Amino acid sequence: MDTLLATLGFWGGVVKYATSLTGLPFVYGICALVGGCLFLIVMVLMFIGIEFDFDALADGSGHVSLHGISGFFTLFGLVGLFLDSQGYGVLVSSTGGIGAGGMMFLAVSRIISAMRKLESSGNITVDKTVGAKGSVYAEILPGESGAVTIFIDDRERRYDAVTDEPAGLETGDVIEVKEVVSGSLLKVTKLIT
Repeated sequence: MDTLLATLGFWGGVVKYATSLTGLPFVYGICALVGGCLFLIVMVLMFIGIEFDFDALADGSGHVSLHGISGFFTLFGLVGLFLDSQGYGVLVSSTGGIGAGGMMFLAVSRIISAMRKLESSGNITVDKTVGAKGSVYAEILPGESGAVTIFIDDRERRYDAVTDEPAGLETGDVIEVKEVVSGSLLKVTKLIT
């Protein structure tokens, strides 16, 4: 076995070190190995476009996620192993590992929370159109639909629209959206300028 490990060089030393672990250092090693592998798998999947994560809290805040858990176990194991190898006792190595893992967990949750705050779909929901002002794009005849152009959040949008105006609305008339009839069909009324 020693000759095989000697031919493997660095990896042989890693295998020899891993097989020498017993007791609490063995637990630290397993935590570091499993957490690190899980972290790498999640990162590789993320880079190829597959988002594989979960959020254990119903609010979707990202405070308890797979990234955070894997980061916790990775640092818990690595710091615990390091402190144990430096001759510190069980209490110091466990406390150091839990502290480092906890810091990593909090850092990852803050990063995910900040990224989610930055996310924006860029879509404007139809509900935001109520009260918006604009103009008639395509004539709206009584009992028929036409089209209006309105500005929401400094963006110009075009929607199909109907009106209760007896004479209908002509192209260029200034309008205000009164309600959403269905889907993206709006009911508008003429504004007197």
